[in-house]
Amino acid sequence: MKTISLGIGAAAFFSLLAITPNLIGQVPVENTTTTVTSTGTVSQFTPNAIVVRANASTVPVRYTFTKTTTYVDENGNPVSVETVRSGIPVTVYYEKSGDNLVADKVVVKKTVSTTTTTDATAPITSPSSSTPPSTDGVITDADSDAISIRTDSSASPVHYAAHNSTAYVDENGNPVARNSLKAGTPVTIFFERDGDNLRATRVVVKNPVIIEKTTTQETTVPPQ
Repeated sequence: MKTISLGIGAAAFFSLLAITPNLIGQVPVENTTTTVTSTGTVSQFTPNAIVVRANASTVPVRYTFTKTTTYVDENGNPVSVETVRSGIPVTVYYEKSGDNLVADKVVVKKTVSTTTTTDATAPITSPSSSTPPSTDGVITDADSDAISIRTDSSASPVHYAAHNSTAYVDENGNPVARNSLKAGTPVTIFFERDGDNLRATRVVVKNPVIIEKTTTQETTVPPQ
C-alpha cells in the first residue's frame, strides 16, 4: 500500500511540473509606452505638425499631432488650439512612433504682455484665443479658388481654399493685388479649419506688388 501511494504521489508531482510551464507562458505581459517631454518655443504651427525650438538646442524639432492631442495651460485647464502659435513657450509631451514624434499633450505657457511698462511686476497674460493659426511658406501655385505653399516642415505643399472674403495685404497691412501671388512669393497665411479643409482668411504677401489707385477725368463736350 505504501508503494502504491508513493507511485500516485510521484505521478501527480510530475504532472504538475508538466503543467507549470504552460501556466507561466500564459501570464499576460503588459506593454508600456514611455512619454517624453520637451520644453521650448513654437517656431511654426502647421496643419500637420508643430515645430518647437527646444531651450537646449538650436535645431527645431517637429512633432506631429492627432485628434486626441490635448492642449492645456499650466494649471491643466483646456485651451484652444489657436493659442499655439509662433513665439509661444510650450512643453510637449510626446511618444516615439517609428521615426516620428507624436505629441500627446501640449502645455501652453503664459507670456509677458507686449504692453510697454516700467513696472517690474508687469501682468502676465495668456495668449489670446482670438488670434487664428498661421503658416509661413513659399507659394507653389495659386488660382482664384486655392493657394498652395511649401513650408520648411512639410515635404509636400499645403493647400488652402480661397474665397471672396479672403484678404490680401502686405506686411504693413496695405491691400495688395490678388495677382501678386506668384510661384516663389513668400507669404504668411492665416487660416481656419472647415472640416478636413483649410480656408485662408488673410494672406500676408511679402515683397508684393502694391495696388496703384488711378483716377479718371471725364470731359464734358458741350453740344454743337
